[in-house]
Amino acid sequence: MTPPAHPLAPPAARAADRLAATAALWVACAALAGCETAPRAGGLTRAQVLDVVKDRHGVRDGHPELYAALRAGVTRRELEEGRLFEGECGLPDAAQASGMRWLTVTVLAPAGLRLASGSVVDVRGLRAAWPAVDGGAAPRWHGVYAGSASALGEAAASALSPRPGAPCQAPGEPPGQWRVKLRGPAPAWAFDFAQAGLRRLDALRDSDLAAGRVLRLGCQLKVLDGGDWYAPVWVATAPEALRLRVGDVVRLRAGAEAGSKDPDPPAEVLERLAGVAAPGGHALVRCG
Repeated sequence: MTPPAHPLAPPAARAADRLAATAALWVACAALAGCETAPRAGGLTRAQVLDVVKDRHGVRDGHPELYAALRAGVTRRELEEGRLFEGECGLPDAAQASGMRWLTVTVLAPAGLRLASGSVVDVRGLRAAWPAVDGGAAPRWHGVYAGSASALGEAAASALSPRPGAPCQAPGEPPGQWRVKLRGPAPAWAFDFAQAGLRRLDALRDSDLAAGRVLRLGCQLKVLDGGDWYAPVWVATAPEALRLRVGDVVRLRAGAEAGSKDPDPPAEVLERLAGVAAPGGHALVRCG
């Protein structure tokens, strides 16, 4: 590659450099001609209603498995130290085909304690990010390490460890204490995404959720010539006078995308677009 002309070079040489740079820019633009970018916060776009949200627990924004831990005050430093673990256990639920409802549980371990994936631990101080709308058990919980079932001996730990059909409440455990099988430590990089998602969901009003005004919306962008697509998704609230259903197409003021760590304000539904139909199937309405 020819080096750029020196600042003190003759004007003709500097002009040639500018022409070369301009040509390179046009080549880059041509290469990206098949790409589209997601609407920026504050910009207007078409979007399609994907879901009518009635429960914050049903919105996958950021890393919802960490919401209860953040609500309990777990810090980024504790994740960086490898002290927060993800695990699961089951509660009896006749509505499930297996008779068991599996719950995600994060567990904060004491500083310096090493826990291996697959460890079975006792957990106390359990709490969810929000109560379940139906009054049942929330799907995701957080608690504090209260001891290891491994201390009971290998045979006892195996007998008491959660397995398909086994409840969180092991025989002899005190009320409010669960036995949880750990999957592994929660990644520290997920903290910012979970924090942003929790902030967005906390901003939703219970009255809007109950009235069906909180929506998940998306649109489709062309990323590369050849058929690749990207679909940004937002969680937004519709005006009180607007009753929307899945598949409706609206004019949206874009905001922070769901699943991002973007601090921008939430998206806002402005109006239903009459005469614009959703494409059907797995396709979404085009952004713009």
